[in-house]
Amino acid sequence: MATIVLSAAGAALGASFGGTVLGLSSAVIGRAVGATLGRVIDQRLLGAGSDAVEVGRVDRFRLMGASEGSGMAQVYGRARIAGQVIWATRFAETASTSGGGKGAARPKTTSYSYSVSLALALCEGEILSVGRIWADGTEIAPAGLNLRVYRGTEDQQPDPKIAAVEGPDQAPAYRGVAYVVIEDLELAPFGNRVPQLSFEVLRAAQGAFANAASNLQRAVRAVAMIPGTGEYALATTAVHYKEEEGVSRSANVNTPSEKTDFETAVGQLRDELPNVGSVSLVVSWFGNDLRAGHCTIQPKVEQKDHEGEGMAWRAGGITRAEAAEGVRVAGRSVYGGTPADQSVIEAIRHLRACGQEVMFYPFILMDQLEGNSLPNPWTGTPGQPPLPWRGRITTDLAPGLPGTTDRTAAAAAEVTAFFGTAQTDDFAVVDGQIHYTGPAEWRYRRFILHYAHLCALAGGVDAFCIGSEMVALTQIRGAGDSFPAVDALRDLLAEVRAILGPAVKLTYAADWSEYFGYAADGNRYFHLDPLWAEPDVDFIGIDNYMPLSDWRDGEDHADARWGSIHDLAYLKSNIEGGEGYDWYYASPGAEAAQHRTPITDGEGEPWIWRYKDMRNWWLNYHHDRIDGQRAHLPTDWEPQSKPIRFTEYGCAAIDKGSNQPNKFLDPKSSESMLPKYSSGRRDDLMQMQYLRAMHEYWGEGAHNPVSVHYGGRMLDMARAHVWAWDARPFPHFPNNLALWSDGDNHARGHWLNGRATNQSLAAVVAECCERAGLTAFDVSDLRGLVRGFWQEQLGYARGSLQPLMLAYGFDATERDGTLRFTMRDGRPDRVLEPGRLAVHPDLSGDVETSRAPLSETPGRVLLSFTEAEGDYQIRQAEARHPEAEAEGVAANEVPLVLTAAESRTMAERWLAEARVAQDSARFALPPSARPLGAGDTVRLGGQLYRIDRADQGEALLIDAVRVEPGVYRPADAVEERSVPRAFATPLPVLPVFLDLPLLTGDEVPHAPHVAATARPWPGAAAIWGGLEDAGYRLNTTLERAAVIGRTLDPLPAAPPGLWDRGPALRVRLVSGALSSASLLAVLNGANALAIGDGTPDNWEIVQFRQADLVAAQTYALSWRLRGQLGTDALMPDVWPVGSRVVLLDGALSQIELPSSARTIARHYRIGTARRGYDDPNVVHRQIAFAGNGLRPYAPVHLTARRLGGDLAVTWVRRSRVGGDDWGLADVPLGETREHYLVQVRQSGAVLREVQVFSPGWTYTAAQQATDGASGPVAITVAQVSESFGPGPARRLEVTL
Repeated sequence: MATIVLSAAGAALGASFGGTVLGLSSAVIGRAVGATLGRVIDQRLLGAGSDAVEVGRVDRFRLMGASEGSGMAQVYGRARIAGQVIWATRFAETASTSGGGKGAARPKTTSYSYSVSLALALCEGEILSVGRIWADGTEIAPAGLNLRVYRGTEDQQPDPKIAAVEGPDQAPAYRGVAYVVIEDLELAPFGNRVPQLSFEVLRAAQGAFANAASNLQRAVRAVAMIPGTGEYALATTAVHYKEEEGVSRSANVNTPSEKTDFETAVGQLRDELPNVGSVSLVVSWFGNDLRAGHCTIQPKVEQKDHEGEGMAWRAGGITRAEAAEGVRVAGRSVYGGTPADQSVIEAIRHLRACGQEVMFYPFILMDQLEGNSLPNPWTGTPGQPPLPWRGRITTDLAPGLPGTTDRTAAAAAEVTAFFGTAQTDDFAVVDGQIHYTGPAEWRYRRFILHYAHLCALAGGVDAFCIGSEMVALTQIRGAGDSFPAVDALRDLLAEVRAILGPAVKLTYAADWSEYFGYAADGNRYFHLDPLWAEPDVDFIGIDNYMPLSDWRDGEDHADARWGSIHDLAYLKSNIEGGEGYDWYYASPGAEAAQHRTPITDGEGEPWIWRYKDMRNWWLNYHHDRIDGQRAHLPTDWEPQSKPIRFTEYGCAAIDKGSNQPNKFLDPKSSESMLPKYSSGRRDDLMQMQYLRAMHEYWGEGAHNPVSVHYGGRMLDMARAHVWAWDARPFPHFPNNLALWSDGDNHARGHWLNGRATNQSLAAVVAECCERAGLTAFDVSDLRGLVRGFWQEQLGYARGSLQPLMLAYGFDATERDGTLRFTMRDGRPDRVLEPGRLAVHPDLSGDVETSRAPLSETPGRVLLSFTEAEGDYQIRQAEARHPEAEAEGVAANEVPLVLTAAESRTMAERWLAEARVAQDSARFALPPSARPLGAGDTVRLGGQLYRIDRADQGEALLIDAVRVEPGVYRPADAVEERSVPRAFATPLPVLPVFLDLPLLTGDEVPHAPHVAATARPWPGAAAIWGGLEDAGYRLNTTLERAAVIGRTLDPLPAAPPGLWDRGPALRVRLVSGALSSASLLAVLNGANALAIGDGTPDNWEIVQFRQADLVAAQTYALSWRLRGQLGTDALMPDVWPVGSRVVLLDGALSQIELPSSARTIARHYRIGTARRGYDDPNVVHRQIAFAGNGLRPYAPVHLTARRLGGDLAVTWVRRSRVGGDDWGLADVPLGETREHYLVQVRQSGAVLREVQVFSPGWTYTAAQQATDGASGPVAITVAQVSESFGPGPARRLEVTL
């Protein structure tokens, strides 16, 4: 007897599966049990011979635990795991005291904070790394933790912190367990408790099978770093744009890691592809015309309005102001700008410091847009295609068109114009920058020579490409069938060698259709051989996108015998075979019909026509074929003289991508195209299998010969650069579409980001089997890709395999003592003739058919899963049968990381398969049919059935369910991007210090206020203070952004104490909002606003009743009360446009300032609280404060009257303390004593100054005579404070 999952041999295969293999006994286990439709659909999908088992809920991995005996997680691929606390210290308490002391701004307070050190076990086995980290569900910067990661190796040593606490002999090493130690975790940010921590764990499948097979970690040894644009995309210095006051935009810190994007992406590269030893650094300038003689190539900027703070943009010897702006579509930059030179230098140095070799790869991006009127050299008509490939740059009219200059001196002149006349000595290094003093031209030589000098300035690179994929350009023929572009490249090569020196490897990165020669007009030229033979060329560079398949849909195409395009053997057979090696298509019609013409050669050298035959091209001398005659003398190429490197290679993650690996999708580009016969469906497995096939094939010595000249292999796969790794970190690229418009291209593109940790389904299943002690298994038929899979519960291996079987649609059957895993595809293994069925006593006829009750068949399937390419949120996909309105719902969940499209496809397959499997059949077969067994598909009576169970006796009694092949074919699904969570990038804040009068009377009188704002707001801003620009201590923290802005209109002076009903005052805010208030609310202190010149002392306090939003962030304020809280004395004749305004609300805070520090300049640093005062974005201020809360108000009602020859002056005192209490007979004094300073002034000179102690003074006639006072004079009266001195004076003009 055989069952769909196991067989009667189960008990003999080992008890480690829980008593029987996969938990199944040798007896037949019954059909579906349980009351829920979820179990029913599981059972129907698994088959009659297996029993559905429960697996863990997908949300359990969210909660960090500390339970003894809890199961250790098993992780495959990429998953988010909470882990188990396996060790912790006691809480450490830290007390800090602030305030207090003589003259302190605040009373003495003691605050307590706590920290703890702990270790968390993540999973079994050795991991690649820990990626992102979340605390209480929010992603945090790993660099902000004192974190050590132990990868679970068998030789890892005990953690030093654990050893220090527990003792050297008591600290376990936890070998074979991946865990992290967090030392001195500050708990204050988490409410003085240990937060719920979870970790992105990256782990490759392991075990004997996985270690013997290739995976991406072993296959990818070098990558190309793109996108080649982005003004600061390559910088390790954080740069931001100050778009307006208080409003900043980060240029290159766009993830919660708080590192630059480049640093984060390189860190991810090193973690996920640890064997990458070389990086091709792509840097782009922009070409504008496919006609070589008219094409300029120059650096451009994304925008010209805002300079980068932290690194001014400069590239190609010009500044931002001098550069052209890159093209835009729908208001958005298409490419971004050329990387700043300094950012390129930083990238080179950072990569080399990380242990990677650097190959510099200058790249031409063509920026013609749709609707241009440039003549198209390939058609002779107006309008060049938008955003074309640089490989199409050619003569004014392409070869083959009437009027072309090809094969003439005029063609050579066009090539000469393309290269330009820049010379090596036109460049010089001045103050660490490359300056250019040559001809005012933007041509190719200037492009290459500039970067040669820049690479030398950076300290050198390991390899340098003098160009790439200029296919049509290098094929331009001058007079006498010369190749002027090749000659120009040879000249350029020598100059680059002189700049970079002998240690740098130089090459030209030829396209795969270009490297081996050029056929035209019946001739065969090895046109690049003069370049390849140059002593300064160190290796043959090939951008290799040769097709590895010719796959079509259906079962009757020429390669269908291979079974799947994902078959590694099939792909490897086409590396040195198939199209471009064995045969070619003579016409589009032949291609459609798959009529293949063998590649032959009358001279016995068919390899000269085979672009895939790199081996024979490398092993042999080359003889041109001119007019059908093989040249007697070979070219300058010396066989085996130089290695070959793939300067690019790769395959898009798209259906049938290996049919044309060079194709990509970008709606903006005319080059955007699906691979031949592709449906356009995303297919990450295609990319993985392509890379594995290339690695495995060229890794075999028989395919990769050793040179007799240099002793190395023909092909240097250690420096084969896979296209591509993005300098923008995953998953923020591609998810942040608001920032990066090309994010939608990622799903079906060539990117490795987010895919490098994908594991083959075969390797994951093999490890599950090996963990259970099973060695007799066969996973060769499994085709699938596992993004992330985990198991946290203790249980049978069957519990690990069943979710995979359900999700990916494969069977496990025992045959001849081997457990075989086979994909379900619905294709028949045998056709059964009804007349050849056996008779069986348990059957009432030849065939018994039945249909399950409709009540057992769900009309909807709900599938819970963990989202890929985001924060690993729990999502749910739904599949609904269109005719099943009233039928039940089957809810299920899988511990898998999936894209939304994959989950929908999976749910739809489950629903379709379950409904088809309603129909079952029982029949008997003669003994001769015994090779058939569980898992096989047969055709009987026009229907396809999958055998679920086979009872062996005199006849073979079969239980089978109906299947349909279409159920297993991948369905098209729309990809969805995860929406990234908002986070605050560390950017500068805008601080404003305000030395204000007492606002409520409860403040510390001498302490100034501080407000800060920013857009975006970083969550909290800190103010650190010090006596000098060093030794700072935290002074205060601002939790809220203040409402700060500037006036857009002048504000004339107005009488205090009366409503100012003048024209509305428009103010533009950095952030926040203003609102209207009632009359009573205003009179009770609402809507107070400080307006001033931005210095600490000079502020008028204004209140307003009406605030109308008139534009974005702009309000019109009317019904104003002016000069509040004694600031009428500071009111100028007019506050000009641009005056600072600050809303006086709870967002302000007083800083701590000893009274003894008044008027003494002190240093302050203001910035993001979590970053520290040494962060580059911190704002520095040096300020002295007068302590204006102690400042007396100016008197009011200053009057003078004549008493004979005397002048009697009187006034009314005002108080800065308690002056609003109308129930008192007089306002409180507010000072130690009543004291005034009276001055008589004339023409700016002080005629008399007196101190008085009551609100009046008489300027006698005798005093006037003594002072010589006559005519107009000014009398000023200021109230005097013993702690502050004179306050602002009230002025009265009189005539004596």
